[in-house]
Amino acid sequence: MKKDRILISNIQRFCLQDGPGIRTTIFLKGCNLRCPWCSNPENIDFKIQEFIEDGEINKYGYEITLEELEKEILKDKQFYINNGGVTFSGGDCLLQFEKIENLLKNLKEQKINICVETSLMVLEKYVNIAIKYVDEFIIDIKILDRDNVYKINGNIDIYLKNIRTIFKNNCKVIFRIPLVPDYTTTDKNLEKIYDFLTKYKPIRVEIFKIHRLAERKYKTLGKQMPIFKEIEDIKINDIKKRIEELEIETVYCKI
Repeated sequence: MKKDRILISNIQRFCLQDGPGIRTTIFLKGCNLRCPWCSNPENIDFKIQEFIEDGEINKYGYEITLEELEKEILKDKQFYINNGGVTFSGGDCLLQFEKIENLLKNLKEQKINICVETSLMVLEKYVNIAIKYVDEFIIDIKILDRDNVYKINGNIDIYLKNIRTIFKNNCKVIFRIPLVPDYTTTDKNLEKIYDFLTKYKPIRVEIFKIHRLAERKYKTLGKQMPIFKEIEDIKINDIKKRIEELEIETVYCKI
């Protein structure tokens, strides 16, 4: 892949849940985590993936130049009222931030609001680039239990170091917590999350149940989508209440 090109899978327009206002969400391919409940499995690998569906050859991912991507984003500029703008998602979009820094700079010069959706379990150099341009970070809280973070190929030390950097720089943060029985909602992990939130208070916390909307994608990739126990409503309400007791706005996002 040439230096001025990046690998994306989709440009999704008129998004209302990926940051403030109306947004254009860019899905970049590539992730260093392996969350079993991933809802975007087509964005895990750093490569274009072909698949056959209904007798036709299709692809997940395509290369695009920064100039082309900027033009695509600017097509929606008239809708970016009320702090609307562009959101980079993935995969983990920060992993390609070295490649798109010139694009980020251009967007900021045009006063376009920039958000990112990230696990934040990435090298510090990517976070340092993001801090210069990103208006709002939407950060996952998944497994903070050091004994079990290996289940998603995560690294707690990297995560906590990046969190400290984010808050030291007074960045706007929303935390998102996927509620996955036996993974994120164990008693031990939840207690670590509550302790974490007493120290790092965001604008808002969003909690949500995992879903099976990506089942077709898994099949086209030749994979079996894992089946998880569904969290009970009473458990969701308990989690929401505990976080609200920390004086943090908490939203249960129903997908």
